[in-house]
Amino acid sequence: MFITLERRISIWYVFLMEIATISNKLYNLVGDIGATNARFAIVAPGSSEIESIQSLKCSDFKDIQSAVSFYLDEHPNIDIQAACFATAGTVHLDVFKLANNHWVINKNDVVNALQGVDIEWINDFTAQAFATTTLGDEDVIVINQGVVEPEKLRLVIGPGTGLGVCGLIMSPSGWLPIAGEGGHSDFAPNTSLEFEILSLLTKKFGHVAVERILSGPGIMNLYEALCEINGKEMIYQTPSEITASVVNAGKDPIADETIQMFCKIFGSVAGSMALTVGALGGVYITSDLVRNFLDVFVASDFQKSFENKGRLQPVLQDVPVYLSKKKNMGLIGTVYQINNH
Repeated sequence: MFITLERRISIWYVFLMEIATISNKLYNLVGDIGATNARFAIVAPGSSEIESIQSLKCSDFKDIQSAVSFYLDEHPNIDIQAACFATAGTVHLDVFKLANNHWVINKNDVVNALQGVDIEWINDFTAQAFATTTLGDEDVIVINQGVVEPEKLRLVIGPGTGLGVCGLIMSPSGWLPIAGEGGHSDFAPNTSLEFEILSLLTKKFGHVAVERILSGPGIMNLYEALCEINGKEMIYQTPSEITASVVNAGKDPIADETIQMFCKIFGSVAGSMALTVGALGGVYITSDLVRNFLDVFVASDFQKSFENKGRLQPVLQDVPVYLSKKKNMGLIGTVYQINNH
């Protein structure tokens, strides 16, 4: 029987499409969108094993759709079933601007870019909080042993580009996040030097939120203020230069003072927030920034400052404090969200 060329092409096209359909694997897409980088990964439905992690610079893309499309082009032969993205910003809105990032997210545009799949949006520190439920003993450094009450409310806190804060409590339906913007609460000085720093930062910013100090940019603010107070020239121009100097025993005492004061103020703020939410389930620190000077942090006055709350010092002495060593906590938290909600 004679088969026309057109018929042969049609048969081959159907055959190739069937092969493509068979070879494509079904995955969920997850993303952790920060101020500087957007990390994407895929995970098989129902699995917690993250695959194909890729970090993209946000500045290289005009919007999240462009970054997602680039990632998927780099990982062909997969079909996306659902997606979950963790971002810093007002994620409950249909259109919102990311905190500390130029991207404006229109949820409908992202759905269209992913061809109509269901997408969940969660706060970046909600993702961090969920990820703490996956931590084992080998994943944490114990800052304070305390008295462990695992099902009581826990506080998750971490300085990065800003200061992220989230509560997490067990409910009948599982872990329930209590998201907020604790990083924007007022900085409350405790010493005359801290009052001087507040005065200088007030002139610069007006309102001085705690994340003006407890963040990467905050390290620079603190260093600049201490240089001015001490009448010294600034040697370093970036937070990474300051932390590297401290870790490598550099010769700038102001850099050392900056990081020591950072740790002390961090302890005071974390202690206040632990009292505010009743964090008897523990305080979990998740911060790539802190891990840059890990040994210095562990040996610092963080815990002493954390407990220094007068009559309630005994309460905070019983609160466990952990520092997460685990990487990709944001992605781990989005996987938790997509598998459990």
